[in-house]
Amino acid sequence: MNARAGRVLVVFSFVGLALAAGAVIGVDLLRRDYPAAAQTSQRRGEPPGRVRGQRSIEGLYLSARTAELSKDYDAALTQAEQALRRAPDDPQLQVLTFRVRLLAGKVPAAAELAPKVLAISSNEALPNLALAVVAIRKGDYKAAEGYIGSLNDDASLGIMRPIIDAWIKAGQKDFAAARSRLEAARPDDETLLGLFRIYEALLDEAAGDRAAAERKLREVVKPNEMVPPRAVLALAGVLRRGGKTTEARDLLRTYAEANADAVVMDIVVRNDSLPRQPTPADMIAEVLVEMGGAIAASRRENAEDLGLVFIWLAQELSPASDLVHITAADLLESLHQPEKAIAQLNLVDAASPLQWRARMRAAALLADSGKVDESVKALQAMVAERSDRIDAAAQLGDLLRGKERFAEAVKAYDTAIDRLRKVEDRHWALFYARGIALERIKNWPRAEADFRRALSMLQPSDSAKRRNRAFVLNYLGYSWIDQGMNLDEGLKMLTEAVELVPDDGAITDSLGWAYYRLGQYEQAVLLLEKAIQLKADDATIVEHLGDAYWHVGRRREAGFQWERALRQKPEPDRVEPLTRKLAEGLTKDLDKPTLIKAPGEAATPDKPDEKK
Repeated sequence: MNARAGRVLVVFSFVGLALAAGAVIGVDLLRRDYPAAAQTSQRRGEPPGRVRGQRSIEGLYLSARTAELSKDYDAALTQAEQALRRAPDDPQLQVLTFRVRLLAGKVPAAAELAPKVLAISSNEALPNLALAVVAIRKGDYKAAEGYIGSLNDDASLGIMRPIIDAWIKAGQKDFAAARSRLEAARPDDETLLGLFRIYEALLDEAAGDRAAAERKLREVVKPNEMVPPRAVLALAGVLRRGGKTTEARDLLRTYAEANADAVVMDIVVRNDSLPRQPTPADMIAEVLVEMGGAIAASRRENAEDLGLVFIWLAQELSPASDLVHITAADLLESLHQPEKAIAQLNLVDAASPLQWRARMRAAALLADSGKVDESVKALQAMVAERSDRIDAAAQLGDLLRGKERFAEAVKAYDTAIDRLRKVEDRHWALFYARGIALERIKNWPRAEADFRRALSMLQPSDSAKRRNRAFVLNYLGYSWIDQGMNLDEGLKMLTEAVELVPDDGAITDSLGWAYYRLGQYEQAVLLLEKAIQLKADDATIVEHLGDAYWHVGRRREAGFQWERALRQKPEPDRVEPLTRKLAEGLTKDLDKPTLIKAPGEAATPDKPDEKK
C-alpha cells in the first residue's frame, strides 16, 4: 500500500460538490449586518450613545460587530450577550447573538435562538442545522429529520444532503430508507466511489450486517494499491469488532510500514481496546467536517467563518472526534488563533493514529507564536520518546536552524539521519538542511559532503525536483566561489541552477555575484539587473548591483543602489558597510577581492575567518 496522507485523514472528497453547498448555506446570515439595532435604545426610551455607568445597547452592538470582524468571537459574544440581555426581543440582536454563538462554538446556546431567527427569516439554513444537530445529540433523529427537511431544497446541501438523510434514517433504525438515500449520493468517479463505499460499509455494520461491511471494505483496501487511510482504519475497526484482532493488527502494521512518514499507525496496532462502532451522529459529524474543510478552502467571502461553524456543529455531534479537532486546529490557525488551535490539538486522544502528528503541529504553533523554548522542549521529548522516528528530530532541526541555533540544529539533524534505516532520494532535504547548518558553523568539509549527497539524490532528469536541485546547486556553487574553491565547477553549478529556475531572483543573484567575484563585472551587471527585476525588495541583491555598477564606472547609480539597500532593512552587519560605501565609495577594504587574476591585479582568495 502506498497512500499519501494529507494534513487530516480525509473521510470524503466530494470537495467541488461541498463547495456548491458553501455557496448557499449560511453565507447570507454570516455576511448580513443589522444596523437597525442601533435604534433599540431609542425605542426603550434610552438616549443614544453612552449612558452614565453603563454602555448603551448601540455601543455594545457596535463593539460586538467590531470584535466579530476582527475574528475575536469570544469578545463578540460577550458584547452581544450583554446587549441581548437588555433587549431580549430585539430581532437584530437575536440574529447577531445567534451568529456569534455559532462562531464561538456555542451550538446548544445558538439553537435556543434558532426559532427566533427563523421567525425573522424562514429560509435560513444555519438555524435549522443547529436545531438538527442538537436534536441528534439528544438522540431525537425524527425531529432532526424535520429540521433538515425544512431546508430549501437538495441544492442547499449539494450531494451531502442524501448522505445526511441516510444517517438520520439509520438513527431511526430505518435501514432500508437509509440505503435508498445513500444510493442517491453514489458518485460516478471511480476514486470517489472507493471512498463512498466506506459509508456503505459502515451503514451495513450499523444495520447489523458486519460481513457485508467487511466485504465492501476489502474491495477498497487492496494490497499494493493506493488506499485512503480512512478505509484502512474503517476495515481494521470492523475486523476488531468482529473478533479478528490479529488480522486487524497485521493490516495496520503493513500500512504503517508502507507509510512511515505519513501516519503513525503503531499506536493503533498496540492498542488492544475494542474500537467503538461509529454512531449515526459520528457519521453525520464526518460529513459536516468534510463540508467545513471544503468551504474554508474555497477562499470565498466569509468562507473560513462558515467553515468554522460547520466544524463546531460537527464537534457538538462527535466531541471526541480526532478528525474534528485537527480540522478545527487548521481553521483556527488560519484565523490567527494559535492558542485555540493548540488547545484543539491537545484534545486528540493518546490512542489515536493522529495524536503524534497533532503533537508535531502543536509544537510548530508554539514556535510560530513565539514560545520557542516550549516548542524545543516538546520536540526534544518526542525525539527521546520515539527512537525509531525521524520526523520530530527533523522538525527540531528546522526550528533551531530557523532561529540561527546552528550547532544545536546539526545535532538534531544528526539524530534524524542516524535513524534512517534506508537512505532514499526523498531524504535529500535532511542532508541539504544539515549542510546549511554545518556551513554556518564553518564546518565546511562536512557541509560540502552533505550538499553533494543531497545533489546526488536530485537527478537532473527528475523534472518534479528541478527547483529543489536548483537550491542545492545554488548553495554549493555559491559557497565554493565565495571561498575561492572549485571555481569552474561552481560556475557551472550556478549556471545550471539559473537554467532550472530562471524566475528565482536569489539564484540569479548568486550567478551574478559569482561573475563579480571572478572579475567579469559587465556580465555581473547584466545578471544582477535581472535579479533585481525578479526580486526588487532584497537588500543583498541591491547592494551587489551597486558594487557591480561601481566597477563598471556607473558610480552615481552605485550610490543610488546602496542608499536603496539601506532603506530595505538589510542584515544588521551590512548597515555599517553600506553607510561607509555611501560616504567613501567602494574602497579596497569594503570590496570583495577578485578571485581570478585580471590584467594589472593579483588574485586574492578569501580567508574564511578574515574580517573584511
